[in-house]
Amino acid sequence: MRAINKIQHFTKLIFLPIFMATYMSAVNAALPKPGDTAPEFKLKALDGNYYTLSGMAKKGHVMLVFWEPNCVYCYSHISDFNALQKKYKGKLTIAAINFLGEYEVEVREYAESNNVKYLMLAERLNGIDVAEAYKVIGSPTIVMIGPNKKILYYGFKVPDVGKWLK
Repeated sequence: MRAINKIQHFTKLIFLPIFMATYMSAVNAALPKPGDTAPEFKLKALDGNYYTLSGMAKKGHVMLVFWEPNCVYCYSHISDFNALQKKYKGKLTIAAINFLGEYEVEVREYAESNNVKYLMLAERLNGIDVAEAYKVIGSPTIVMIGPNKKILYYGFKVPDVGKWLK
C-alpha cells in the first residue's frame, strides 16, 4: 500500500506542474494581445446613457477596467484611475465594467461611497457578456485600447499610459 501512495505522490509531483504549465499556456494563448482588435460593445452607464467602444474611441484612448466590488486591488486603484482620468481629460476615457452581475443600485452605491470619478458601466447581464468577449479571468483586468480600437495593453496592473498619451 505504501508503494502505491509513493507512486501516486510521485505522479502528482511530476504531472501537476506539467498540467499547470500546459493549462496556463492555453489560457495565455486565448487572451487578447496587443494589436488585436478590441471587441465592440454597448453598455448603459450610471448616468443613464449608453456607451459603445466605437463612440469612446472616437474621442481618444479607452481604458477598460473590469472589476468587482469585493476586489481589494480594484478598490486600491480608484485614486489612480481618478487621477489618470483628470490628467488626461479629453484624451482618455476610463470605463469600469462590473463583470459579476451586480445590480445597478449596488454599483451606484459603490461608486458614490468610494468617490469614483470615471465612467461606470453597470448593465448587469450585458457586462458579463462583455467580460466574456474580453476573456476576463480575474479582477482587475485592465485593457488599454487606442483610438483605432486596437488593444495596446491587456493585464492586471495599471499601465503607464504616458507612453501612449503625450
